[in-house]
Amino acid sequence: MYHEEKMYLRLGYDIRTGKELPHLARVFKHRGPIANAMPNVRLKSVPTNDQLNNVVTPIAPGQPEGIAWTWFDTANYVSTTTTQLDFFQTVQTDSVLGNMQAAGQLPNPMFFQLYHLMVYIQIPPTTVFIADNAAPVAIQTGAVNDVRRILDGSLSLQIADKTYYQSKIHQAPGGTGPYVSQATAGTFAASDSNVTDFATNGVPDIRNRNCFWGLIVIPPTQRFLVRMNWTAALTLISTPLPIVCSLDGYLFRRVL
Repeated sequence: MYHEEKMYLRLGYDIRTGKELPHLARVFKHRGPIANAMPNVRLKSVPTNDQLNNVVTPIAPGQPEGIAWTWFDTANYVSTTTTQLDFFQTVQTDSVLGNMQAAGQLPNPMFFQLYHLMVYIQIPPTTVFIADNAAPVAIQTGAVNDVRRILDGSLSLQIADKTYYQSKIHQAPGGTGPYVSQATAGTFAASDSNVTDFATNGVPDIRNRNCFWGLIVIPPTQRFLVRMNWTAALTLISTPLPIVCSLDGYLFRRVL
């Protein structure tokens, strides 16, 4: 527990300057396990009308409101065809697939302060036939292998045609969704069996996300995108394969 608490205390400091960040230090100093760092808090009192008006009314003309927000978009990887996918370039007609309000940009006067870039692969469970399971098993086709190959691609974030981040896709875990699981079925006395597997990108834990600490800001009316590339088209079990990319952070917009 001692080492765990020291780690949380370090989270309350700016890694660039070494100075304490009061809003983070207050969170991490009062608890050891990080599970207690973001508790569900019940209101101790009901805010007054004046307090509520202060929240929704700008203090000065033109001052925006800031809210926690996630932009998300879905693109399909087509087996044997896709080598590049661009996200946030269209306004989806189905709100389940994405929530962009303008194609490839934020409407004026919106600003978005980016904290997390996340990738979730919506691959369904598959059943893999394994012959002669007493012998050494080669790499098997199936959900786990498909995800492994998808994650080997590259990822970049571009704003106004400038690159602000590059990595492998597996370095942008979603922090959500199912984890890998497997089940074996068949007659175990025989030499053959079926394995049903499922896989996604990373452990489904909200802390398992790549963090930019708000240092990247997307301005209004500037073209931006997240791009994924693969050296060659992959042959997948499930096709088309939906991939969801999400940008998590704070949205600053005009007060209604």
